[in-house]
Amino acid sequence: MKKLIFLLLVVIAIPSLLTVNTVLATEKADLSEVVFEDDLGKNENPSFVKPEGELEILNNKSGSVIKEGLNLESDHQRVTGQASIQASNDSPNTAALIEIGSVYSDYITEEGQQKWYRFENTDAGKLTVILQTVQSANVDYDLHLFKLNEETMTLEEEIISSYGSAKNEQLSKLSEGGVYYIAVNSAAGFDSESPFTFTVRHSPSFDQSEPDDNIWQAPAYLNNVYESQTLDNSFDMDWVLLELDEEKTLTVNLDNPATGNYQLDIFDPALNSLAGLEDNKNYSIVFPKGVYLLRVQSTSGDYDAEQSYTLDIRERAGEAKDAVISNIDTDDNVEGYLNYGYGNKWRIEHFMNVRGQLFDENGLSVPNTNVEVRIATVLNDRVYIESGTTDRNGNFEIEFPNIQEAVGEYGFNNNVSYHYFDIIPIVVLSNGKVVDSNEDSLYHFAYSVYQPH
Repeated sequence: MKKLIFLLLVVIAIPSLLTVNTVLATEKADLSEVVFEDDLGKNENPSFVKPEGELEILNNKSGSVIKEGLNLESDHQRVTGQASIQASNDSPNTAALIEIGSVYSDYITEEGQQKWYRFENTDAGKLTVILQTVQSANVDYDLHLFKLNEETMTLEEEIISSYGSAKNEQLSKLSEGGVYYIAVNSAAGFDSESPFTFTVRHSPSFDQSEPDDNIWQAPAYLNNVYESQTLDNSFDMDWVLLELDEEKTLTVNLDNPATGNYQLDIFDPALNSLAGLEDNKNYSIVFPKGVYLLRVQSTSGDYDAEQSYTLDIRERAGEAKDAVISNIDTDDNVEGYLNYGYGNKWRIEHFMNVRGQLFDENGLSVPNTNVEVRIATVLNDRVYIESGTTDRNGNFEIEFPNIQEAVGEYGFNNNVSYHYFDIIPIVVLSNGKVVDSNEDSLYHFAYSVYQPH
């Protein structure tokens, strides 16, 4: 898995910034020794393969599909409050002092103007910076995050969010603490009558995939996605990039045991909205070849930083046709894979635990399906049947807690002792149908007779 950097257009739906503070001139920090020599640039813009057609959602009876879900102006997405024109804070040395957790508004009054803000993070964790910009096709405000190198008093750029005109910006950074600067830059246009609004949030706990709050931080996957993550604040957005090397029918599931309502949004490389999928629903979707951007966010603003959700996207498997038994555990005294003269087989006695995996006719693992294992011992032709369910990767483990004694129809001389055993069948079924298996019989150990030399 690798991280890709790219520039795409997007409209980011941000939960409500309910309490808005003005940035006062008296809050400005006097840091005249801070050095900033670089220009405020944009994210890089590699090209990606656009999908070769439209998504086709199959047999969708379990959940709704919202193509405009990204742009809905629901109550929790609106910014409320009043703001006034702020003092001049147009350079790092006149940066306004702000606090984590508060919401601020400010204005850009000319094209090319920058507005700077400074805050201190005292605790390790994840920082999320959210900018609700002016909603105008003629206005493009970008968001930049810097950290102050306190030894050299220079600003070092950490991350940029530069989606384009009328697009909200968001970025995140893992931090051990320090002094940070935010720059809001007018890359094109301005609106002196309409404020932008922003906030910084601190998350003490976060998942292993962070930071991934914008498309330039998104991890990339080929043909399938499996992510177990959390939303660590009400603004958290988890992005991934999915590339398909050919048209595929994929099963899509966002499993969310948390109390909030989460949604999976699917975009093309230009971030045109293709679908908004509900959590805890199963979808089957035909994806044309190409690149897709996926985002998980809370649509209700509720979240649980300790409760993981699972995003599972995989090629749809057919019926199970083959089973591969990889291991059989049994009594320690006889456990193993050996040859008693009738080929290599697993040897068992008293009990056994069978581990394996199911595959369809195309070699795809078959997840979440019934699997059954049967054996028949020689004594009274007794049949044992145990069943279970494969996991997301088609793996299964079936336990036989008690198996009666063997008769000892066969014998094998291993020079030290003479071993007696039965050869018994083992059959694997799925949903009542027998599947081909790499193992079709077992050595059922009976007893041994010591042969001293």
